[in-house]
Amino acid sequence: MKIFAVLHGQTDLDSEGRIQDKSDQSLNDRGREQANETAQALLSKEITLIMAAPQNRTMETAAIIAGHLGIEESKIVKGMKLYEREFGDYEGQLISDIDIFALCSWIGNAPTPNGETIRETAARVIPFINNMVKLMFRGKTVLLVVPSHVLRVLFWYFRGLPETGKEVIIETEISVVYEFDSDDIPPEMLDFQSILDKLGTGGDGKGGADRVLSQNEIDSLIAEMGNC
Repeated sequence: MKIFAVLHGQTDLDSEGRIQDKSDQSLNDRGREQANETAQALLSKEITLIMAAPQNRTMETAAIIAGHLGIEESKIVKGMKLYEREFGDYEGQLISDIDIFALCSWIGNAPTPNGETIRETAARVIPFINNMVKLMFRGKTVLLVVPSHVLRVLFWYFRGLPETGKEVIIETEISVVYEFDSDDIPPEMLDFQSILDKLGTGGDGKGGADRVLSQNEIDSLIAEMGNC
């Protein structure tokens, strides 16, 4: 089963290099251009279902793409757990003023004052996607329209948790269609709750998520999950 994922188009805050969560601006002119470019790249993919994060910028991107693909806007499914990571006090700040690598890293898992860590974002996104793969996506060719930190989590879900220094780079300046296959989901991700439990994060990602694991600990967890 093929699953495609794209980032929403640019907003004014994106163009200024600022962190954006609840601000939730509409697309700017470049963002609408990006959505149209993305749609052209999807014309041959035979998309049968579009699911988008509930923010304005993701829904607007999805609507533009749907128009090109002949899918009714009313048929776009809102993925209510796919909303952008909660950035708390970082909202609106310049990305260049923050250690963005640590903020985005599964291993670094830097805290976000009054917001979510990246592991907490994964704790709500991955179980949701697991359910969708089992119940809703089956037999369909799916397009997910999501914000950047959710897209990062999707990479982990389909390709496995990253090694140190191997974090995925999300392209934001040009339109990119990312392709995944449900047959390639690492076994440990299908039982992601077990990883959360061992991390002490529980089902909602709260709790022990502020403790940074060593690479050996992560490797051991993944190996153990694979043997279950």
